[in-house]
Amino acid sequence: MDPHAGTGRVVLPTNVRPTHYDITLTPDLINFTFHGQILINLDVNKPTTAITLNSNQLEIISAKLTNLALKTESRYATDITLEKANETATFTFAEELQPGSTAVLHINFKGVLNDNMNGFYRSSFKDESGKTHYIATTQFEATDARKAFPCWDEPAIKATFDITLRVPSDLVALSNMNVISEKEIGQSGKLKGDSTKGPDAAPSTQKGDVPSTQKGDVPSTQKGDVPSTQKGDVPSTQKGDVPSTQKGDVPSTQKGDVPSAQKGDVPSTQKGDTIGKRLKEVKFATTPVMSTYLVAFIVGKFEYIETVTKNLPKPITCRVYVLPGKTEEAEFALSVTPLALEYFTELFGVAYPLPKMDLITIPDFESGAMENWGLVTYRSIRLLFNEKTSDLSYKRHIAYTICHEIAHQWFGNLVTMDWWDYLWLNEGFATWVGNLAVSKFFPEWDNWSYFIADGFQMGLALDGLRSSHPIEVPCKHPHEIHQIFDAISYYKGASCIRMLSSWLGLDVFLEGIRIYMKKHAYKNTSTEDLWAALSEASGTDVGQFMNAWIKQVGYPVVDVEESDDASTLSFKQSRYLSSGDLNAAEDTARWTIPLGIEPTSGDSKHATQLLSGDSLTFKLEKSGYYKINSNYTGFFRTAYPATALERISQLIKSKDPLFTPGDRVGLLADLGALSKSGHVKTSSLLGLLESFEGEDQYVVWVAIAERINVLSSVFYQQPEDFQKGLEKFQLRLFAKAAARLGWETKESDDYRSTLLRKLLLTNAGCAGDEEIVKEARKRFASYVAGDAKALNQNVQSAAFEIVVQHGDESDFEKVLKCWRDATATDQKLAAIGALTAVRNPALVQQLLTISVSEEVRPQDIGYFFGGLSRNTTARHDLWDYIKTNWDMLSVRYDGSMALLGNIVKSGVGRFTSEEMAKDCENFFEGKKVNDISRPIAQSLEVIRSNAKWVARDAEDVRQWLTEKGYLA
Repeated sequence: MDPHAGTGRVVLPTNVRPTHYDITLTPDLINFTFHGQILINLDVNKPTTAITLNSNQLEIISAKLTNLALKTESRYATDITLEKANETATFTFAEELQPGSTAVLHINFKGVLNDNMNGFYRSSFKDESGKTHYIATTQFEATDARKAFPCWDEPAIKATFDITLRVPSDLVALSNMNVISEKEIGQSGKLKGDSTKGPDAAPSTQKGDVPSTQKGDVPSTQKGDVPSTQKGDVPSTQKGDVPSTQKGDVPSTQKGDVPSAQKGDVPSTQKGDTIGKRLKEVKFATTPVMSTYLVAFIVGKFEYIETVTKNLPKPITCRVYVLPGKTEEAEFALSVTPLALEYFTELFGVAYPLPKMDLITIPDFESGAMENWGLVTYRSIRLLFNEKTSDLSYKRHIAYTICHEIAHQWFGNLVTMDWWDYLWLNEGFATWVGNLAVSKFFPEWDNWSYFIADGFQMGLALDGLRSSHPIEVPCKHPHEIHQIFDAISYYKGASCIRMLSSWLGLDVFLEGIRIYMKKHAYKNTSTEDLWAALSEASGTDVGQFMNAWIKQVGYPVVDVEESDDASTLSFKQSRYLSSGDLNAAEDTARWTIPLGIEPTSGDSKHATQLLSGDSLTFKLEKSGYYKINSNYTGFFRTAYPATALERISQLIKSKDPLFTPGDRVGLLADLGALSKSGHVKTSSLLGLLESFEGEDQYVVWVAIAERINVLSSVFYQQPEDFQKGLEKFQLRLFAKAAARLGWETKESDDYRSTLLRKLLLTNAGCAGDEEIVKEARKRFASYVAGDAKALNQNVQSAAFEIVVQHGDESDFEKVLKCWRDATATDQKLAAIGALTAVRNPALVQQLLTISVSEEVRPQDIGYFFGGLSRNTTARHDLWDYIKTNWDMLSVRYDGSMALLGNIVKSGVGRFTSEEMAKDCENFFEGKKVNDISRPIAQSLEVIRSNAKWVARDAEDVRQWLTEKGYLA
């Protein structure tokens, strides 16, 4: 039975299926091309004379077929047809293949090492002398393996892979598996000690392949990773580094650039080879059965540090590969890697099946990281950390990203979604379990509270739009797939997993995961397979509980009403829309909601109170003393009555333990969202914010800053006195706490207070605190004059932003020089964040020009555009620039649709008027934007919901500011 029947998916025919690929690739890092040969072992399922597979941007030189069952002589294809729209190549043969037989397809092909950060592409870096070095690397998810070699590029069509790379002998060659042989290539192309003829001869006959001896088989003329949006955001409340006493956490001091030690290589004379370079052929062990999107191979100059797991029956070698001179910055990443491998082995009950785990930084990389099996690729900002110079805020991100990607080695790689409709099985689960691992390794970070403040809110924000999509979303064509790598698949998916694990109990949930893993190892699954395993473990119909959350778009808001004496609560659910204009036809969905009411009595049923219909009534143990959605494990918003909010404000002021940091974070976010949708007046949010003046938890201050910054952003076109009133309120909230912490590092500082210092200084300084601005300017002047100690790495970004915002053109130029002089990525990002706060229109234009210059890697444009979008004085200039330069941007990011979609969101997503929504619509009218249709629709909806918020509550906010004395 065809699993794709009736789905409308663009998929390959089922007449044949691959079982093994033997791939040999010769990349040319001078001409930026590559030549490849591939032998594909096939099982024949139906009578056929045609074989169709995926191929995109490849030149097919020849294709021939050997039928192993009939022992026939190899036959060349009589016709090769390429179909660009569906990215396929079809080979037609004279003789019909019969079901039950096997065959080997031999293909020779060429390709280009593109600069689009997908497929088999090139990256580069400059060494200390300024010389440029090139890297050949891969990024295949979702459907770009077909740009590197012809293949069945669908996740359910798994096979084993043998990879051989022919590369300059002074470069490192890496792939998913370990190296099993390395041989020199002589002048004639003959491998020393090998009988194969020429560097382009057919690959080995491993696994029953029958290589052809026919002439002409190989031609001889071959040529050739979104920082937080919060000011001063430091994303963790955690204290401390990796515990030094933990087993396996001390990386080896061994370094190595893995050069070939063999001498006497003679460069090949083949046209297009890297002439003058000695070549080596590197063969890698056969992979497990796996999907094409997880294959990886990399060639370049790298060094590494390594360690070995200590607590596994079969030790796993762990390496972190970096650009030359960066090994010191890899030590934190290396310390986390074995911990993650050991933890997930225990958690999932299945051994990690590969002999090694390599992590590597790639200079040009579209996303944050990619989970290629055994060879995980990263942006440097997601892997490298210098204990002496790096901003501490990046440490939590690095630990989480490593844990997320290593979790994928099981959940995604070992067990893989059947089709991209089920992407959330990969990303939602890895996001949840990655956070679970970080919480275990670094409990002092309070990682789940930060998840509530960050990823959880991103999922809720996107799913509050009509233009959102269900977690499990139909994908028919390849151009649709990249558009669902978003906050729904990752963060709503993770939040729903977290909700389910809390409802079932973590131990029961993990038992179900172990059942799922063992049953489906090396296979493909759908959501229903996961529900079946969890139902088996729990004795509960998990599908009945979860399907509404997974298959429906949106989520509920739960309205709470109290009896007169506040002893009885009534709950009612409806769909939440940020625009606040829900109609009856849209309010038909109902969810099974774990209300999470606390405190509870000893009766366990209270702990699992479920609202599954329209309404529910609940009796409290203590009148008026309660909270809903404890620890924010439920994916919904809570609308408390005004009387309850007044009591909650007093509980927060008195630091009542009922409301944990995570609860306080979620409460602020809920009230912010409900203000936007019109469920409550925005003045209610402002009143609650006043209760937090004595707050002492970093992660709660993150949420406070976010609420203030959103209000300033949305109401940015109100009169100047209105904006100044909001600024004065911000100053009142942040000034005392910022003054208390000050600029100087103290011996008593822990991770949490270090991060809090930067957040408070940034927000108070940008709101105009005179003493903080004065001190920032003083310290900055000393810093640029050569006193590095004047600004430690954890307050640099605060000083930079304050100076740019309150300074002149000369201050801007000094920060710009800091950006240009910085060698570490995190230092560069700190400077970019500050520069984009500039208010001088001419300097905004200068930044826009720089953002697309050779000074900035194409992947990093989002840091410039995102910062300018948050800058209320620059966002219109940014949109004008995007419109004027759209043709250039769309060509530059062709193939990097996620980045292009983010450019659109940055350009228009923060406007607040119907006029700007129409301007955006008119601009994209008639343009070829199918690949970014979803980000455009979402941006338009955000604009219009912002416009409704402003129209509804601008006067309410003005009145509150006036009553509180912030407006004259």
